[in-house]
Amino acid sequence: MKRLFLLVISVVLLSGLFYIKSISGREKLPDAYPGHPVSLELPEIKTIVGVVNRGESLFDIFKKEGISLRYLPEITRASRKVYNLVRLKPLRSYIITIIKEPGRSEEKLSTFKYSINDLEYLKVINLEDRFRAVKEPVRYEKRLTLISGSIEDNLIDAIGPTPEHQRLAIELAEIFESEIDFVTELRKGDRFQMLVEQLWKDNVFKGYGKIRAARFVNNGKNYEAYLYSIDGKEYYFDQKGRSLKKALLRAPLRFKYISSRFSYHRRHPILKIVRPHLGVDYAAPTGTPVSAAGNGTVVFAGWRGGFGKSVIIRHPNGYVTYYGHLSRIKRGIRRGRKVTQGEVIGYVGSTGLATGPHLDYRVKKHGRFINPLSMRVPRDRPVPRKYMADFKKTIARYTELIARFSRESSRVLKADLTRSE
Repeated sequence: MKRLFLLVISVVLLSGLFYIKSISGREKLPDAYPGHPVSLELPEIKTIVGVVNRGESLFDIFKKEGISLRYLPEITRASRKVYNLVRLKPLRSYIITIIKEPGRSEEKLSTFKYSINDLEYLKVINLEDRFRAVKEPVRYEKRLTLISGSIEDNLIDAIGPTPEHQRLAIELAEIFESEIDFVTELRKGDRFQMLVEQLWKDNVFKGYGKIRAARFVNNGKNYEAYLYSIDGKEYYFDQKGRSLKKALLRAPLRFKYISSRFSYHRRHPILKIVRPHLGVDYAAPTGTPVSAAGNGTVVFAGWRGGFGKSVIIRHPNGYVTYYGHLSRIKRGIRRGRKVTQGEVIGYVGSTGLATGPHLDYRVKKHGRFINPLSMRVPRDRPVPRKYMADFKKTIARYTELIARFSRESSRVLKADLTRSE
């Protein structure tokens, strides 16, 4: 019995050893095992980089670069609602990617990129011969800087002569336009500070980005603005968290001068009779853009007798705004169209009874005309209570940066003066 038990154990052990050996044999490859090499043919990718020459069209570029013209109407059609490629600007760059699949003689256009401006570019993608166009932001390195100055004559001259500085002047005026009328209330000696983004690409300065914080001292009164994001959207608030955006603008165009004020007894320059002028005339060059003073619905767009070409917009809370003597009304602005504050609705002109190019701007509240320069309108929503602690941290951070930049610029100025002596 004992011998039989030992025999069974021996058989089991031998079987196990044989099985393990057979498994290890399967795992071990012969020394001469060649493997299974697979030759994969990859597509050829060609990138074309160029700059638009003066007078050059997309057709000219495609011919010059040897790209099939069959893509031309499809790309133009796909991008029409995003950017009109018929109007290519000289000295703007483009990048075209071409792919040639293995075994095929014909090249396929994969992507087309065109630099619209320094902030965004057009990207057209070929999705199996169905093109899709999108605008993409240019990715920049952002560095903060402080721009400050005082008013001698006007805001644009105080900030700087270049187009970039002029854009900053307009943006600064837009930030504070609900608090300061930059036509009637600007004073010599007024001071400003702006914490601004500098945009850098490959260590080259490309321009200015957003104004993160701003301070303006107007006639001795201090105004502050801070850029803050709520639910993915950015707004400007004052130091108390109140919105700087109001329901209506006092002036729907920038950098103009008042040629006639609100009055119940004004001598009409053409009719030579005394009658009420229930609005404000803003003199500006013909073609100056005119913006909607607030969100609303267009109730009239067309010719209105002595008011000439005009637009009338109805706003919430009983407000109606009038824009008269326009040279032309912007395309698409018609009765029933909804507009947003700041959206261009027309252009300054002298149609109707007018002696020169100007905008006649009028505001009616609950059926009665009021003076746009002195009207009081509600603000937009403030910073919600749940965000106030974070908003105050943002103010503290920007305040510290402004103070540091001010100290550094002061030290640099003193050093330069010391060297010049």
